[in-house]
Amino acid sequence: MAIHEAIVYEGQKPTAAELADLERASKLPINYDDIPPLTDEELKKVAAIARSQRASMRKSNLTIRIPQQTIDKAKKMLGAGYTGVLRRLIVKAIDHPELLKDCL
Repeated sequence: MAIHEAIVYEGQKPTAAELADLERASKLPINYDDIPPLTDEELKKVAAIARSQRASMRKSNLTIRIPQQTIDKAKKMLGAGYTGVLRRLIVKAIDHPELLKDCL
């Protein structure tokens, strides 16, 4: 069995041939023969890494006061999921000192 690798970019549509390859591959059995079982120590390390990654991605709640006019405009412009877009805007602003400076 050969290993096939492909890079898929966001928004890229797979071709009919690629979809057929994926469908065919999804029906093949997975062969674990060349993968040694993890030791208890290795499993503990993997679990610690997973806990650390989950903790670093945890989000906190924040309450802020935003003018109703701004909220209405955001809802109209961005539609469903507008709060997620606003969150990403704040994250980007914090990472760009020049933008942050304009808001101070």
